[in-house]
Amino acid sequence: MTTLYLTEPGTIVRYRNESLVIIKQKQSQNSRLAEVSLVIVLPGVQLTDVAIAQLLDRGIETIFLRQDGQFRGRLQGHFSTNPTIRLAQYRLVETTFGMALAQKLVMGKVRNQRVLLQRRNRATQGQIAALTEAIDLIGNYSSYLANITTPLNRNELMGIEGICARTYYQGLRHWFPIEWNFSGRNRRPPLDPINALMSWGYGVLSARVFSACLQAGLDPYLGFFHATEPYRPNLVLDLMEEFRPVVVDQTVISMIQSQMLSPEDFQSSPDGVGVWLGSLAKKLFLGELEKQFRNPVLYPRQNRRLSLSQIILEQARSLGRCLMELSLDYEAFIIK
Repeated sequence: MTTLYLTEPGTIVRYRNESLVIIKQKQSQNSRLAEVSLVIVLPGVQLTDVAIAQLLDRGIETIFLRQDGQFRGRLQGHFSTNPTIRLAQYRLVETTFGMALAQKLVMGKVRNQRVLLQRRNRATQGQIAALTEAIDLIGNYSSYLANITTPLNRNELMGIEGICARTYYQGLRHWFPIEWNFSGRNRRPPLDPINALMSWGYGVLSARVFSACLQAGLDPYLGFFHATEPYRPNLVLDLMEEFRPVVVDQTVISMIQSQMLSPEDFQSSPDGVGVWLGSLAKKLFLGELEKQFRNPVLYPRQNRRLSLSQIILEQARSLGRCLMELSLDYEAFIIK
């Protein structure tokens, strides 16, 4: 099963003979619907009413992203769900159990962030003092989260997550040459090419996690760490946390290190304030992200190798089982 990315403005998508016909610049290609599991649509792409009907009727998850890669919305037809899982999810929001789960999700993110900084620290033989300090600080908070017996409240947990995130992104700058102008995380709009890639990548990741939440019978909009903010897929943001460094940040680092992109592959946003991916950068990045999603790695929980896309789904299912069984045996997926 594949993910279909519809990225180029002016593209028209029609339905014919069990396939989507993708027409752009007077050229067309077919994508068999039986092989498509997810469709991601960018602004400027037109889907005919028949194509939309086929996507709805077949239950193919279709996600619409904004120009900067942020989640805009989705098509929803009939989909399989388990009301028992959702009822358990609703009951456990704003409880100590819910905060304990939130803490595990944040701890997974923090530990994976530290792994990426440790890799750079080894590559530079520990010669960058600021990087070593960042690793130590994040390590201290990770140990604290792992060892406290009473779950933190949401404000306390957000405080720790925020400190670790700022420290991580400050340390992450040591992965990138100076010409990329990366000094830390910024968004809405991203102000440099690295942040533009990250924002785009997190948007694509959110689409995949959204699909996994639905397949696992969960309500994507009701979270535990991000909780109940309106008009936002809060549980998706929760489950994304441990995968941001694993999927997106690793891909960005790999592309910059291998010189697949240059700063000239990016462009100013229409208001002149932010930075957007150019068309070539977008195609290359989406291709590398898809490779990362398909990358088979050891999934310790099942002691077998799975693609990262499958692991995301298995983690969503694991969370659902924890809610049903009132069990705190959820374990974040941690890279080595």
